[in-house]
Amino acid sequence: MPQDYPSALRSARQTTRLTQEQAAELADVSLESYKAYEYGGRMPPRETAVRLCEALEAPWLALEYLKEMAEPLGVLPESIRVQSLPTAVITLINRVFAFADRHRDRQLLTIAEDGIIDEAERPMFDEITGDLDGIIGAALQVKYTSDAPPKTKKERPEAATSERSVQGLASKNDSKIIIPHPTRIASPTLSREGGVSR
Repeated sequence: MPQDYPSALRSARQTTRLTQEQAAELADVSLESYKAYEYGGRMPPRETAVRLCEALEAPWLALEYLKEMAEPLGVLPESIRVQSLPTAVITLINRVFAFADRHRDRQLLTIAEDGIIDEAERPMFDEITGDLDGIIGAALQVKYTSDAPPKTKKERPEAATSERSVQGLASKNDSKIIIPHPTRIASPTLSREGGVSR
């Protein structure tokens, strides 16, 4: 996946096989503005970025936008990248378990107990906040996966109500008539010689 917003936007548009004109129209922006976003001339406002995610059916594009906008502030971990859902979930769970296994929660409570981070506590505090950054980044990777379904999901029939086939009944498109036949269920009996007979 691309690591900057303009190339991520281009990739999302190409994946949906839209022209720049079509993407601009779907996101309700001018073609000139859209081209500026895709070529890196300027970043879209937040509302426009949301519309672009929806128009291109690419929720993961929001993560690239967040990274680009937050980079000067340094508030998001640099290690965040768009991943598949299974990889993102495994990463998150591993980070949470590692945090618990290292008793970071108790260490943080000890540091915070007096309301002051002194010089002796600072290295530990920085390590803990680094671990928390990893958990936050992993959580964002789960939320904005590369294979996240679009918000408008196609309706699926309820379980056991598929029109394609229902056991014992003909489907709507099937011209054959299904006639149930009684079946005899044979149960095995054991013989004294150790074999099975029917």
